[in-house]
Amino acid sequence: MFGASYTSNLAGSDAFSEVVVDPENLESLVAGWSAYVTFEFLDRFHLIGEYVGALDNFEAGEIYDPADTKKREPSAWNLEFGVAIMEALEVAARYGGSDDGGDFLPESEYGAVLNWGFFENTNLGLEYLHGEFEDDLMETDVVTVQLAVEF
Repeated sequence: MFGASYTSNLAGSDAFSEVVVDPENLESLVAGWSAYVTFEFLDRFHLIGEYVGALDNFEAGEIYDPADTKKREPSAWNLEFGVAIMEALEVAARYGGSDDGGDFLPESEYGAVLNWGFFENTNLGLEYLHGEFEDDLMETDVVTVQLAVEF
């Protein structure tokens, strides 16, 4: 399966709108696009690729930090490979990154997740992500445990 999308105002998108310094005073709207592809094979393996990016530059100081002196054209990508070890147990690895992500999007990020469906409609997930940001600004290590019950 594959798909693509276009947005006329990247600054208005959900999570990205949080890093826009002053949404009312953008010099111009910056459009963006995204694409994804997924493959499933042998009933237990899956591969996912995703990309999202701006089609033009944001002016200096419009995103991340008003003191930023550089124009930015942010983009991000992600690759995931997963395997169902058993019907209710899945493990996956992830590698992704970004360009012009500032301290909002890691320049490179990798991790792994373990999902266990231990009851019908009940899933327990354990995820680890390591992120490295541009200019060696910072590194992050995040561990997430999530219990999901669907009803």
